[in-house]
Amino acid sequence: MFRTTQSQRLTKKAVLFVIVFIFIPMLLIFWFGSNRASYSIKMQVGAALSELNKQNHATLDRVMDAVDQKLVTIMSSNLIQQWRDDTAFHAEQSLQKYIATENLLSTYSTNANYSLFVRTQQPENYDFAPSTSVSSAGVFFIEDLVASDWIEKAMAADGRGLVERIDQFGFNPDGRKTIALIRAVSDLSHGGKPISVVVATEIEKLLMSEMNAITLPDHARVFLTDAKGTVLVGSDPQASTFVIPDHGSELLTNVWVTDSHMYVYHDSVSYADRLIYEIPLNALLGSYNEVQRIIRTIAIGYFIVILLFLLYLGKSVLRPMARLASLTRSYEPGKEMKRYAEEDRDDEIGTSYRSFYLMTERLNQLVKEKYVMEIKQKESELNLMHSQITPHLLYNTLDSVYWYGIRGGVPEVADMVRDLSTMLRIGLSRGKEIITIREELNHVEAYLHLQEKRYHHSFKFHIQIEEGTEDCLLPKVIIQPLVENSILHGIGKMDGEGELWINIHASEDTLLISVEDNGFRALDLAKVQAILTGTADPDKGFGIRNVHKRIQLRFGDDYGLSYFVRQDGGTKVTIRLPVIRSQQELAVYIA
Repeated sequence: MFRTTQSQRLTKKAVLFVIVFIFIPMLLIFWFGSNRASYSIKMQVGAALSELNKQNHATLDRVMDAVDQKLVTIMSSNLIQQWRDDTAFHAEQSLQKYIATENLLSTYSTNANYSLFVRTQQPENYDFAPSTSVSSAGVFFIEDLVASDWIEKAMAADGRGLVERIDQFGFNPDGRKTIALIRAVSDLSHGGKPISVVVATEIEKLLMSEMNAITLPDHARVFLTDAKGTVLVGSDPQASTFVIPDHGSELLTNVWVTDSHMYVYHDSVSYADRLIYEIPLNALLGSYNEVQRIIRTIAIGYFIVILLFLLYLGKSVLRPMARLASLTRSYEPGKEMKRYAEEDRDDEIGTSYRSFYLMTERLNQLVKEKYVMEIKQKESELNLMHSQITPHLLYNTLDSVYWYGIRGGVPEVADMVRDLSTMLRIGLSRGKEIITIREELNHVEAYLHLQEKRYHHSFKFHIQIEEGTEDCLLPKVIIQPLVENSILHGIGKMDGEGELWINIHASEDTLLISVEDNGFRALDLAKVQAILTGTADPDKGFGIRNVHKRIQLRFGDDYGLSYFVRQDGGTKVTIRLPVIRSQQELAVYIA
């Protein structure tokens, strides 16, 4: 029997062991002893707590309804509606109406404080009214009903009740918050325009009284939160926000369970809030932990059996695998490997040996191919080094022509040769694609000097650069094509009246480069847009299309060229780039 088992494939042996000695016993013990007990306890307790939570939340809603009903009564009264136009009242009338409103609010302020915020265009007429820094309730006068976030939300709610956690009125040395029910008061006689906001504050006392009336397991916490998870009222005064964790599973409707806690919650449709119970599972499971310890003891016995089986596997599996690992460490490319008998085994060990030998044979072949590739690479490097001699020879030749022009008494020719040499050096940049703004402007100035001589100084140019941007990085030769267009199509033949402006400045994280001219030709924006988007004739506008695409391919579609018609005539083009001051910042876009 043992020999028959030993002759089976490794996979069959492992599957047989797992089924007979692990899966069946552990499944029976843990499923019947652990999962079922835990599940039953959680289900029963979860159902009971869910019903308790629902009833508790209904009680809290009734408390809120009572407060809200008082708000509706207050905002519907004729006295509150009279505040629609405070310009019609004299100082004495305003004072009398203020006292009457204060008395009205005081009448309702028993379990909660009620306040009224009145919009007025003349706040100086109400110097007798205290501010919220000295009074926790009453009538307050403000010029703008959106002066505070919670007031602005109340205005947007269009008269509906809104529950918010706001700064406590009155003296507030510790920064404690208060829960408020807010409604915007609409002018019932003039189309429902908001004229004031009525607020009920410190209703957390009422809510906490109802929440504390229930009994929960030890160490449980209770929270009433808004839709964003902000704690309105809770048993933990330190918690400002509370949300149910994402990890876990739903046990019942409105009952969520994680590894350590059970969360029972209920949502209120009327006030868009949520009542949450957070209950530690340890407080629920009780004696079930003792059962778990018994199960773990039994599991240890099974693990001992597994250990004995692993000793058997060590002889038939681990030793051949160790030998295979030794073979992999001793392998050298191009070297023939020693063959072992495990290669002939009809199981996974034999498959591993055969795959390893096949891999070494393929690697040996790749080594030979790599040797040939390295020879070709060396040849390519030699050709590249030879090609680099050509621009170096060109620079030396131009330098010789420059000094020949100086000595020969033709300084203008010498200057043109020098500018041409500068353009070539920066344009090639030793193969660099990214250069500094300083280098790019040297290239542009050299080009402008050449064009000045060509067009007999028929135009002027101005360059303005914001201090601190000279060392910003950008793709090379992106300004020169735009300057060339301005000269060819705008100011090249304006007999001294043409002007060109180049302006460079940074705005937050964006580098803006503008090229403007006062050319007499009208700009065809539709044609330029077609060139930039690639819908125009590919033989036209190659220069600006090349610049636009190079920028977008490197930095994204948020950057590139934008063309505008100047107010005083001519054309303006803006280059939009990210502000890049180091190779580390550039690497983000290269990646």
